[in-house]
Amino acid sequence: MNLILSAECTGGKLTIIEQEIGIGAVSSAHVCNREDKVILVTKGNFLLFAEGKTYEAEKGANIFIPHGIVHSIKNIGTQTGVLLVTLTPDSQPSAFKPSGRSVKVFGKNNAVMHNVAKKYDVVIS
Repeated sequence: MNLILSAECTGGKLTIIEQEIGIGAVSSAHVCNREDKVILVTKGNFLLFAEGKTYEAEKGANIFIPHGIVHSIKNIGTQTGVLLVTLTPDSQPSAFKPSGRSVKVFGKNNAVMHNVAKKYDVVIS
């Protein structure tokens, strides 16, 4: 898991995480009671389970999960998948602090933020 932009840098407004999901891996069903979640599939094929329904999502798919919705996701592809996950507002910033994982916190370093944005075809003015 790579922390792209921390809640500390945004004043708790959002957190952006890049998450690798192994082949066949599935997250436990869970509810984010405070944060809305936006997921961009940047690599792979997934099944999203939400509110008793199943949705397929492949590279390029955007998924919006409002707070209060029970959900989980499973990698059904033939390769490790990658998700770009945005939580807003992030009321649990301590959950994504460094813990032996690769962490990238860019803060106000505009050059680095522009490079990350370019990777995901986002233009920052």
